[in-house]
Amino acid sequence: MPKCPNCGLETARTEDWACQWCGHPLLRKGYKKIDKTYRQLQEERYPRTPPMKLEPEAEPEIQAEPETAPEPEPVPEAVPAIPPDSEPEPEPAPAPEPAPESEAAPELPPEPSPAPVAEAPPEPTAVSTTEPKLEPDPETGAIAVTVEELNLAFGADKAATNAKLADKTLRVSGRVDKIIVKDYLDIQYILLTSREGTGRWNVRCTFDREHGAKLLRLKAGETVTVQGSYDSCERNIILRDCLLIG
Repeated sequence: MPKCPNCGLETARTEDWACQWCGHPLLRKGYKKIDKTYRQLQEERYPRTPPMKLEPEAEPEIQAEPETAPEPEPVPEAVPAIPPDSEPEPEPAPAPEPAPESEAAPELPPEPSPAPVAEAPPEPTAVSTTEPKLEPDPETGAIAVTVEELNLAFGADKAATNAKLADKTLRVSGRVDKIIVKDYLDIQYILLTSREGTGRWNVRCTFDREHGAKLLRLKAGETVTVQGSYDSCERNIILRDCLLIG
């Protein structure tokens, strides 16, 4: 079976003349025909599942502590009366002489006021998990977005995001995960992943052959920005006709 010039997999062409795996246009007639469109195959592979509704957790009931009765106060015992002594009272002792007045203590200097305590720096704000708007920039016409934001958008509603980005120009920033350059197969692309590498989808950026030398100078792990036309979202988010912006 002939292979796709884009993804290199053995493939057949769909009714809309596209690769059954990556959607690359197949204009030759040597491919076996499938009686389905590329979009139909994509929906069969990744059926849309409705988002789960999270029920709010019930707050635990706070039980009032039982009131304890006050302890009774102890009753003082009766002190027996002491009978008067029959002995004569002793003579009063002479009064002690007054002690000489001590000298006045020297005055101490006032204590210095404590230095003001420096306020702790504010904690860094957490990364927003809200779905991005994905609106084009009025000056460049491109939608500036990160790999993390694309994963949030497709994770919230894959079908709606796919329709919103169709034929749009994206300017995607992410971390380089893989660099694939095979001139003999006319395959030049890089995979961009999120900074933490935890996203479900990577972004596959396909370039023309003339950009192969620039791609080979990239290093895995560095952050780059790529501009290209949105194609589809299967195992990866695919951009075509890409350019390295920074």
